[in-house]
Amino acid sequence: MARQPLVLLVPGDRLTGILTRGGLQGYGYDVLVAGSIDEALDLLHTNRRISVLVVNVGLEKTSDGLALAKAARTADPTIKIVYTCGAPSKLPDREKVTGAPCLRTPYHPHQLVGVIGQISNRPSFSGNELHAV
Repeated sequence: MARQPLVLLVPGDRLTGILTRGGLQGYGYDVLVAGSIDEALDLLHTNRRISVLVVNVGLEKTSDGLALAKAARTADPTIKIVYTCGAPSKLPDREKVTGAPCLRTPYHPHQLVGVIGQISNRPSFSGNELHAV
């Protein structure tokens, strides 16, 4: 079985980080969780295995998450980005990186797994392969 991508998760809050990390790990992903934009930048610079960045873009601090995604894509043009947001329609498309979907919060880890599978050109888990978390 192919190795799953290493996911860097920058959640909107600690509880979401804990639940999402556990859920993604249940699907076989390796997950790093950053508690801040600065921590995420440090992890992106020190861990070259990170291939997916999942960043929450809260409307009160929209520019922080958008800037992180741009910095990540500049440093590694192949990194896959997934935005999460409570109101995706309010995110300005011109500020997002190319090819980065936005998943509406709250979401379930299986939804995130599906999105990661789509953007990573890997098949998503079928219903028979899902594991209870």
